[in-house]
Amino acid sequence: MQTSAARRWRGLGLIVAGALTLAGCGRLDQLTYQPATTPEQWCQQRPCVEVGDTVWTEPLGSFLVFTLAALWVAAGIYFLATRRGQRSRAWLGVALVLGGIGAAQAGISYQAFSYVLKCEGRELCVLTNGFEVGYSVTQALSVSAMLTAVAFACAAAGLRRGLIWYAGINAAVYVVVSIAGVLLPSAVLLSFSVLMLFALPGIVIVIVVAARRYRQTRDPMDRSLVVAAVLLVAVQIAYFGYYAAGITATLYDGGRGFYFSENDVLHVGMILWLGYVVFVVGKHLRDNVVASE
Repeated sequence: MQTSAARRWRGLGLIVAGALTLAGCGRLDQLTYQPATTPEQWCQQRPCVEVGDTVWTEPLGSFLVFTLAALWVAAGIYFLATRRGQRSRAWLGVALVLGGIGAAQAGISYQAFSYVLKCEGRELCVLTNGFEVGYSVTQALSVSAMLTAVAFACAAAGLRRGLIWYAGINAAVYVVVSIAGVLLPSAVLLSFSVLMLFALPGIVIVIVVAARRYRQTRDPMDRSLVVAAVLLVAVQIAYFGYYAAGITATLYDGGRGFYFSENDVLHVGMILWLGYVVFVVGKHLRDNVVASE
């Protein structure tokens, strides 16, 4: 099982490499930010700080996202270093490292260098770029790797194989959707909402599988996995709720107030979530030893 799972994921890695290559082909420049926004308007809507010849955007948000990226990778390394032959810990380590790489890409494009990448030298700011495509792809892969970890921890025999196949297929289909989004190009296919359509079912599956096993075993590991998945959903709900309420613009008040965006809510929530994963899930996570190989 380990060999076949690893082989499928290596094949998926080649597809990802192709997707990221396509993201750099320039077609994404055809998608402009909506509503149409000039470079001047971009820096009226969020903090911009000129350092030398470079315009840095959202200093607080940049600090939070790069902190999250570093913590995410560190957490992944922790699980890899303490795997002790446990495939569940190894796969969770992979998931967290991928999440950290994705967070770093998000920080580059959504926060720190958003003006440089999307607006500088343009009449209208563009919607997205290769960094953001890379972020979405690595996040989708991260969720699938997380589901694979739970399959080794909580499932047996056919269910384990089914979950691993689902995780691989879900990630592969999302990569294909991303490739289509780049080639067309399509703002809808590359949107965060579509990413969530692929990611959230995996999180729900984690809740169902771990909760079902917890009812049978009362194992603290299963409880910790359920809580971790529920907290992850709660963070996403907080993100969308904050965004829908328009709190960012209200707080910033055209530059007279304090800038704290929905992305900052997401990053703070994910930092707290990581703490739970390391200190609680990390204490219990192990393979299901009664599972048939």
